[in-house]
Amino acid sequence: MTSGIAWVDGELVPREEARVSIDDFGFRYGLACFETMLARHGRVFRLTEHLDRLEASLALFRAPAPARTVLRRAITATLKANGLSDASIRLSVTPGSGTRPALPATGSPMVVITVDAVGPPPPPARLWVSSVRLDASRPWRAAKTAQFAPYLLARAEAMERGLDDALLLDQRGHVAEAATSNAFFLIAGVLLTPPLSDGPLPGVTRGAILQAAAELRIASREATVTLHDLERVEAAFLTSSIVGLATVRSIGWEEGGQRHLWQPPGDAPMVASLQEAYERRVDAETAT
Repeated sequence: MTSGIAWVDGELVPREEARVSIDDFGFRYGLACFETMLARHGRVFRLTEHLDRLEASLALFRAPAPARTVLRRAITATLKANGLSDASIRLSVTPGSGTRPALPATGSPMVVITVDAVGPPPPPARLWVSSVRLDASRPWRAAKTAQFAPYLLARAEAMERGLDDALLLDQRGHVAEAATSNAFFLIAGVLLTPPLSDGPLPGVTRGAILQAAAELRIASREATVTLHDLERVEAAFLTSSIVGLATVRSIGWEEGGQRHLWQPPGDAPMVASLQEAYERRVDAETAT
């Protein structure tokens, strides 16, 4: 059982005692928006960007966003109640409740906040290109929602092969993202990440990495990446709020009845430089 203190609808409660209504849209229809955020030195890295995305996501589901002042106080209170200054924070907001499958939901949005200690960095990831495809034209593609079935199925497919995570394509065969991360590829000396038109979530860390690349004068841009392009990759890494930048050890996929395996051809000092620049940025923006 998970221990700790959670913020649930305006109250701090023991996490194992937290309850939500069976008529809440998060439970009834899987309709909830969430943000996973990194706290360092007791402050959330790029909280404004996370709340911007949360508000846009809730608007899509015809739900008003809770006041930012309320959410900021709630996050601070939850961190303090758990005795954490460096933490992984999950902020979830549902549109409300109801028994009819119709928007808007009735009642007020429900807010749940949980925090956990940040674990050690993961080892370089071994990825599998999943058979699960994303719909790049889905109307909620820019929203971070609890409708997570494609990502869970894709990750299960990878893990059943003894690998760590999945890389997902859109229905045209363009690389979109990993199950819980954005993806970056170094090809011909240029750092590429799939454009939002190919279906990835507009990740907060993704944006920070692109900024760091510009500051380091690393050539970078959004560009479509296909399976054919993977054979030319010089280095690859994933980005997410909690891990930051995580290197990729291998990418496997099946095409035309044949199995393919990409592995980095050598060291890529650029990746280490980006990682260091990103960590400096996090520390600078969260320092008190």
